Amino acid sequence: MARVTGPFLSIDASGTAYDILTASIWKGRNYMRGFFRPTNPKTTDQQTVRTMLAAAVSAWQGLYQGIKDSWNVAARDVYPPISGFNYYTQQYIIAEGPPTIPPIAPRKSKSIHGRNVYGLDKGYD
Repeated sequence: MARVTGPFLSIDASGTAYDILTASIWKGRNYMRGFFRPTNPKTTDQQTVRTMLAAAVSAWQGLYQGIKDSWNVAARDVYPPISGFNYYTQQYIIAEGPPTIPPIAPRKSKSIHGRNVYGLDKGYD
C-alpha cells in the first residue's frame, strides 16, 4: 500500500474512479489501491461467523457501563493494544458465549506469521 500525500492534487480523496482506483483514508492516512469488487458467497461457515459476531456485539451492548469499563481497563494489558470492545468480542468468540475477563491478557508474538495468535487455534486457516 503506497502512502499518498495530496492524492489527485487535492488534500483528501475518497471513492472509486472508473472501477480502476479506490482512494480512502485509514487512521488519518490517505491511501490508494486498485479497485476490486468484494464477494459475498454466503457460505455456511461465513453465516456462522456472522451470527457469532452479531451475538457478541449484542451482548456487549447489553452490558452495564461499569462492566464495559472493566473490559477497557483489562484490554490495556493486551499486546498489541486493542479496545475493550474488541477484547470482549475476541473472548466471546473463544468462549463461544459470554466471557469473563481472563486473569492473564493474551499476547501476540512479534513474528508476523505466528500460528497460535490470541489463542484462536481452532483449525481455521
